[in-house]
Amino acid sequence: MTGAEEQPREGSRLRRGLRTARRRWRTLAIVSLVILAVVAVAGIVFLETPYHGESDRLGEIHDRDDIVLERGDGTYVLRGGDVTEDTLGIVFYPGARVHPDAYVWTLAPVVAAEDVVIVIPEMPLNLAVLDSSAAADVKTTHKEIDRWAVGGHSLGGAMACRYASGADDGTLEGVVLFAAYCDDSDDLGDRGYSVLSVQGTADGVIDSDTERANRPLLGSDARIVEVEGMNHAQFGAYGDQRGDNAPEIDDEEARSELVEAVLEWIRGLE
Repeated sequence: MTGAEEQPREGSRLRRGLRTARRRWRTLAIVSLVILAVVAVAGIVFLETPYHGESDRLGEIHDRDDIVLERGDGTYVLRGGDVTEDTLGIVFYPGARVHPDAYVWTLAPVVAAEDVVIVIPEMPLNLAVLDSSAAADVKTTHKEIDRWAVGGHSLGGAMACRYASGADDGTLEGVVLFAAYCDDSDDLGDRGYSVLSVQGTADGVIDSDTERANRPLLGSDARIVEVEGMNHAQFGAYGDQRGDNAPEIDDEEARSELVEAVLEWIRGLE
């Protein structure tokens, strides 16, 4: 075979090889996109299936005459009566993958005891990090309330810190954190807020070392309450949470101590 005959054959083999490589890369790209799509859909489904409040405990609140529970556009509003000039509004951000209804049973005794309206907004994909300024929208909706505080559980508490660190409308009086802490970038120390942080000693979810290290960000007058034997999930009423420790006290006792701490903090604002 002459060199002239061999050259076209080599060119033909090269073209076939390139076509094969392109097909393989195209197949790999399609497979990769399919995998990414499946992962994305699975992630969205996971986030859109949050922990809900236990039905029997929600039923308890619906049956009470001293508490009004309203729901609209995914937001839950708890109040004990009509709004007055002294009413304190609290916007409470849920924890990651926790539905607003999971905090109804926990927070209901607060509105039954004091002139307080608690608004628990539903977050995009059940993640407060996607709407840390939700409190601003709530305040706009409830213009009849002049006094406000913001708070939250776990990730919701961290995002409450984020909102409070940048709030500048003069209506925000306090911040309340359940099993949460402020990030370094959300220093509340010089904002003049009344801050309450409630932690559980049996909490298996929170980074307790970082929580303790970041306490100075709450300000020198912040009140820190540690509930002995309370775990992470007991700050709501949604059952067990993956990664949490077993509680060392029952839910009723945990709620009682939590509510007592919140009521004492609220009365200090007056």
